[in-house]
Amino acid sequence: MVGACFGNAVLAAWAVELGATPLLVGVLWALPFFSHAFQVPAVWVTSWLGRKRAAVVTSSLGRQVTLPIAVLPFVDVSLDAKRWIVVGLFALSSVLAVLAHNAWLAWMGELVPARIRGAYFGRRSAVCGLVATAASLVIAIALDAGRAHASLTYVLAAVVVARSAAGVGTTFFMLRQHDVPSPTAVPRPRDFATPVRDRAYRKLLAYRGAWGIATGLGASLSAVFMLRALGLGFVGVATYASVVAVLRLITTPMWGRTLDRAGGRRVLVACSFGAAVSSLAWVFATPTSVWLIAFDAVVSGLLLSGQELAVFTLPLSSAPSASRPVYAAASVMVGGIAYGVASVGAGALASVVSWRTLLLAAAVWRVVAAVVATTIEDQRAARPSLRAA
Repeated sequence: MVGACFGNAVLAAWAVELGATPLLVGVLWALPFFSHAFQVPAVWVTSWLGRKRAAVVTSSLGRQVTLPIAVLPFVDVSLDAKRWIVVGLFALSSVLAVLAHNAWLAWMGELVPARIRGAYFGRRSAVCGLVATAASLVIAIALDAGRAHASLTYVLAAVVVARSAAGVGTTFFMLRQHDVPSPTAVPRPRDFATPVRDRAYRKLLAYRGAWGIATGLGASLSAVFMLRALGLGFVGVATYASVVAVLRLITTPMWGRTLDRAGGRRVLVACSFGAAVSSLAWVFATPTSVWLIAFDAVVSGLLLSGQELAVFTLPLSSAPSASRPVYAAASVMVGGIAYGVASVGAGALASVVSWRTLLLAAAVWRVVAAVVATTIEDQRAARPSLRAA
């Protein structure tokens, strides 16, 4: 629910309400990813507070700092001031989310046994996807109604309040989750170069960078492209996301089991190449051929769940336990910064080149990432047999 209240339809609605330029749209989309530049201090926070405590504290703060945005419809300030407030608080929330994610990822790496990570996170992602899909549809319907009745700002304020309330719920459940004793030594500056010195891990970092560029180029434009070029409303944007989410709900457990059997590299290669081909649908879509976007939604829903599971679990299996926060930080930071730079670059270039050219560039970068994936070494931890287990 927290994610749905900060999803593509909501960001597109804020862009419309604030009269955003393509550059500002790119910045809004890039904020959660540029924030990954804070992965290095995130490792220190995780080591200092401990994995569970750091995850709970930072995620709780990150889901409450945006609450002041809810009062914007009721105060008499300029549109420029509202833009700065929204961007500033979203940025702060994104930084806190990065601190939380590093701690949570290290925590889960200790909590979930290696032999069942694919199955467990597959099931978890499916449940989260079901809730997120339902919440996204409700939010999108409310946004379209608000836009039709000239009250979009009030609906957006209500979404912010709902995000805060859902954030309180997440804090409650995280506090109840078991903690795992683990090494908490504060890393030294030279420790942050360890993932880069690791030859096998560098290939995974290269993949994260290439895929981050691909998704950054396309994601910041896709929602606005559907709204303006294809004539779809917020419900159309949310429907696309919902189709992807529902199919991910169905396929994620399957990909989790496949990942446990075949390994992350094979899953990553297959899903990356398939998603690269399907993304070409955006280049050729028109108001009379919206079915191409539906086709991409189906293929993306079938494949991206496997791709994301593989990207999520490969760093967990490759990193030593004591160094897991540092390795996780490197992986997420490279992908996030690449996404952020590409997203802002797409926004800046949107007035110079056509949107279809940028969407084609995104598809090409997905192909590059898929080729890089073929070179990744799958260093899965040795798993005991069922008899031994």
